[in-house]
Amino acid sequence: MARKTIRRSQAVVPFGVGAIFDLPGQSLMSAGLDVWPDKPKCPINDDRLARRLGVTFFRAPPPAPGDGHAGALLPFIRFPLWHFCPRCRALKQSKWNETAPPRCDSDLGSRFKPKPGEKKQPSCSSLPEKKRWRMVPVRFIVACPNGHIDDFPWELWAHRKSGEDLSDVQICKRPQLRLNYGRFSGLGGLKVVCETCESSRTMSGSAGPKSLEGLLCSRNRPWLGPHGTDEECDETPRMLQRGATNLYFPKVASAILIPPFSDPLRTIIDQPHYWQVLAGNPQPDNSPDRQTVTNIATILQVDPDRLFDVTQEKMRGLEPSGEAVSEEEFRHSEYTALSEASGDDENEFVTVPQKLDAYEPFLGKILDRIVLVEKLAETRALTGFSRIDPPPYREFDTHDQDQLSLQRRNWLPAMRVYGEGLFFRFNTPAIDAWITSAVQQRVQSMIDGHHQMCEKLQRPPRNFPPRFFLLHTLAHILIRRLSFECGYGSSSLRERLYCWDEPGKEMSGILIYTAAGDSEGTMGGLVQQGKPGRLESLFRGAIQDARWCSSDPLCIESSGQGIDSLNRAACHACALLPETSCEEGNRYLDRGLLVGTPIDAGIGFFAELING
Repeated sequence: MARKTIRRSQAVVPFGVGAIFDLPGQSLMSAGLDVWPDKPKCPINDDRLARRLGVTFFRAPPPAPGDGHAGALLPFIRFPLWHFCPRCRALKQSKWNETAPPRCDSDLGSRFKPKPGEKKQPSCSSLPEKKRWRMVPVRFIVACPNGHIDDFPWELWAHRKSGEDLSDVQICKRPQLRLNYGRFSGLGGLKVVCETCESSRTMSGSAGPKSLEGLLCSRNRPWLGPHGTDEECDETPRMLQRGATNLYFPKVASAILIPPFSDPLRTIIDQPHYWQVLAGNPQPDNSPDRQTVTNIATILQVDPDRLFDVTQEKMRGLEPSGEAVSEEEFRHSEYTALSEASGDDENEFVTVPQKLDAYEPFLGKILDRIVLVEKLAETRALTGFSRIDPPPYREFDTHDQDQLSLQRRNWLPAMRVYGEGLFFRFNTPAIDAWITSAVQQRVQSMIDGHHQMCEKLQRPPRNFPPRFFLLHTLAHILIRRLSFECGYGSSSLRERLYCWDEPGKEMSGILIYTAAGDSEGTMGGLVQQGKPGRLESLFRGAIQDARWCSSDPLCIESSGQGIDSLNRAACHACALLPETSCEEGNRYLDRGLLVGTPIDAGIGFFAELING
């Protein structure tokens, strides 16, 4: 059988630790960090993000071996373990470490009665080994909100009588199960039959939230191996399909590499053979030895003072801070760096601020900073995951790492991606003048929906200022327009929102960027759209697109749609993006805040541009 492969970036997201990877005829799950290969390590250094997550460094998935270079294979386990035979429909458990799907060796005869004149079909066990059918994994499993996952309790379900509690079910001594299908569609057309005692039950009613009430969670974490069972769990597991979208929510922390971390000297001293020498004899004030730095600077032919400063910054940032840093605090340093000039082409962060008077006056009224990000690098690290319910927004806890490995590691899986972008900082007085009582009343329904969702999930709600919905929706319609203008697909463009009301640290900006893990540098098409003469038409085109939707008037007059009704005037025809592009899961969107509504056209932030 040909070896199946995935891209290196996919081994972090979406097929990271604990995720199910479907292949034709088989289903695998990515194993934990304990069994990742020791070599090659493929280290990624981002001290700013590492301090926040409480680790020392990050590791990229190793390349596949071949083409003359030493690589390594990432480990996977087989999950789910229950398989069925397409020929006789017999159910059987496989082993988690089997290298190939099991062949059916059931002695159950054919489930069909032979027609007159035909011979009875032999059982699979009577066939020669090589002619036995390969069994395929069943598509039903169970999971709980604490991240545990296990096979569906087929034997319990087949022997359960109507109304009987699962804890009271009596299973026959030698159950032989078969998964039959009948005339009906859906779960009612699937029946689990025990051929030993002739007990049977359809799958109807197995998918409800309380369908498995009385069944204790197995606390199973198969991706961590046979010893990965968790200590305790009082949740009731739920039946899910193997390909369900709520079966795996990766928890990803990301950071833009900004000065001084983007300094090319950091790349040099991050190399183990240099860093071991530079940090090998620290001084009492946690600074490097001056003579050692001078010697290394001579070898590298760089300025000793600059190398000393960069080394000292890295040494003082090695230990995790242990302080809880909010997402807004973490992004404020990026917001500051994006607003300032940085034009060193050797740096991995190159920004070129533009003069506002070079653009048409309407942009100067709403923006106070336009920055072309000609070069940027982003680190995306997998910190954990959740099942059934999405994880809290950008709240990273070191306990999340317990899901990834049995023994705590000083690293996390990550990938480094490179790209380009456009940064817009908005004029605060213009936004403040736009926020009227009508605007606040319109966004209140989305805020109320958010509070209801958080109450249901027992999480603290976020604080949404009204301008957040404006910035988020504008980023979406700009990305949709850019996909037609610059050559990038909408799934290749991403948003990064900067919105905060903290006194002295206010943020009102959006970064639209592209980043690809398999290439360094950029194509330049996105940056070109931010130059004078192009950006004006981009904004005008995006606003004109937002004025009309093929679902109007239902869309523009909607009081709530989308996930948990957290959108107002936003649907797939006008404002939604691919899931890789949106930070908020396509929620908290309302194009009525941009272009107004039929009832109140003046509520739109761009009402003057539209009317003019």
